[in-house]
Amino acid sequence: MSDLQCRYSNSKDRQRNLFKWILTLQAVLICSLLIFLGNWQLQRAAEKEQLLLQFSHGETKQANNTYIRLFDKVELNGTLSKRYFLLDNRTWQGQVGYEVIVALIGNNKKTRLISLGWLAAGDDRRTLPALSLPNAIPSIIAYADKPSAPLLLGEDHWSQGWPKRIQHLDLNKISAALNTPVSAWLYRPTKQVLPELTLTWEPVVLPPQRHTGYAVQWYGLAAAWLICSAVLAKKVLTNKENMA
Repeated sequence: MSDLQCRYSNSKDRQRNLFKWILTLQAVLICSLLIFLGNWQLQRAAEKEQLLLQFSHGETKQANNTYIRLFDKVELNGTLSKRYFLLDNRTWQGQVGYEVIVALIGNNKKTRLISLGWLAAGDDRRTLPALSLPNAIPSIIAYADKPSAPLLLGEDHWSQGWPKRIQHLDLNKISAALNTPVSAWLYRPTKQVLPELTLTWEPVVLPPQRHTGYAVQWYGLAAAWLICSAVLAKKVLTNKENMA
C-alpha cells in the first residue's frame, strides 16, 4: 500500500471514529432530554393527583373563618358590586368569551372576588357584553381558588369605564379600581348563580392520566431514538470491517 493510500485510509478511519462519537453524543443528549420530559410529565401527573385529592377533601367553612385552604367550600352571601371585570380570552366549547369577576361585599364589609361564570363575547371586540347583576345573592357555596398568573407579553392596560376587560387577576389593580382591599382568594360557586353565565371551571385542566400518557410517549421516543442510533452505529462499524 502506498503512502497516499495509507493517509487516505487513516483519514477515513478518523472520519468514521468522529462520526461514531458524534452519533453516541447526540444519542445520549437527545435521549436524556426525552427522559427528562417524561419524568417531568410524571411529576405533573403526581401534582394533579394531589390537587384532585385536596379538591375531594375540601371542607365547608364559614366566610369569616380565618383558616381557609385551597379548594375549601365556603358559605358566602352579601351584596354584589355593580362594577365587574371581564377576564379575557376564556374559551368554552370552541367559542371565545370572558370570565365574569364580581366583588361581593359581605355582611362584615369584607370584599371578596367571586367568579360568576363564562360569558360569550360578541362579534365586535370593541363592544363589551352588558350584564344586569342582582343587588344581593342568597347564601351560596363556593370553592376557594388561587389561580396562577399567566405569562403576559405586555402590560395589561385597563379602560377607564366599566366593565373592565382584564388579562389576568391583579389584586392590587383590582383593589385600586374598587377603592377597597379585596381578599386574595377567588371564589367559584358550586352552582350557577345567573342563568346567562356558564360554570366551566375545573380544579385541573389536564387530568393525571393525560400527563402519564405524555410521559409514555416521551419514553417511547427515547427508546426509538436509542434503537435507531444503535442500528446506525452498527451499520457504520459493519461497513468499516468490510472495507478493512
